[in-house]
Amino acid sequence: MNLELMDIFRMEFDFSWDTETWFLPLESALKGLDSTDASWQPPGGGNTIWQTVNHLNYYNALLVRQINDTTPGKKTSDRKPSFGDIGEPPDSKWKEIFAENTFGDSGDPTDSEKWKAVLADTHLICENLRKLLAQVNDIQLDEERVGVLARQILHNVYHIGQIVLIRKQQGSWPKERE
Repeated sequence: MNLELMDIFRMEFDFSWDTETWFLPLESALKGLDSTDASWQPPGGGNTIWQTVNHLNYYNALLVRQINDTTPGKKTSDRKPSFGDIGEPPDSKWKEIFAENTFGDSGDPTDSEKWKAVLADTHLICENLRKLLAQVNDIQLDEERVGVLARQILHNVYHIGQIVLIRKQQGSWPKERE
């Protein structure tokens, strides 16, 4: 088997979105979650699951826009600090990015329709991303695009772990999954 880099990115995205392996994808982590549990605040503070999903939607939608707006040899974004590079010192661009509230409000436990809309957005964004990734080939990859894809997939997996942990804390995690 001779996999190309984009084949690996597509597999990793599938694993983080809806293909179960030895860790859970986002779709499974959110399965059966209602607006009450999605808006539950962890003891001692922190983001709700609803906020975490808003945050993932923000950055996954940004990635969709970056892939759509990119032609070979063109920089994927002039907002490179939104994903950051290891070792890059903080500057005014970082402050601007971090000042933006990508998590939104904590959610309304009584608004199940709004929670369903957030989940529908998540599904649409992830399916659009899957379609776009299917169209990208290794020839179109430059160092920046490779970094953006790698960081976003890891970013998704990091927050999926948080969602599972919050569900276990609140008791909404299915017993049969433990």
